[in-house]
Amino acid sequence: MRRFIVLACAVVLILGLESGCRQQQEEGVPTDLQTAIDAFYAAVEAGDVEAHIEMFTEDARMMPNHWTMYEGKEAIAAMMRAGEGWVFRIRDREVVDIDVSGDIAYTVNSYFYTWHSEDAEPQWHKTKNVHIWKKDDQGEWKLHVDIWNSDVPMSEFGNE
Repeated sequence: MRRFIVLACAVVLILGLESGCRQQQEEGVPTDLQTAIDAFYAAVEAGDVEAHIEMFTEDARMMPNHWTMYEGKEAIAAMMRAGEGWVFRIRDREVVDIDVSGDIAYTVNSYFYTWHSEDAEPQWHKTKNVHIWKKDDQGEWKLHVDIWNSDVPMSEFGNE
């Protein structure tokens, strides 16, 4: 009986650890889209700018908080590569909404982000985003529109 209990506890522990390491599959989301979403956030977490850039369509648009709109993958790439020496990370991401219709999908997320120089301590800011995903000519999901904005009211930025 003792062996059974030890074995049962080991199985529960292994299954629990395994499920904790996997990315959560959202209900009704195609596996290939979930894989693309997971790859996007893995590239962000790793600070892998080139992998991050590859997640965009050729005619993507990025609309960062308090910045100008970037149009096209090359413009987005130039902006991202110019951030050398800076760290961009996301934590505590929650999927607020997600839907798929044919070759188009969107996600709405809430999270904290930091954008700080490599020698500085992270300053975490509450924000949210909308991502519009689109299948490319090869049938791969790519990020087509990336929009985000802060949860901090403008008055707290000194722009009353």
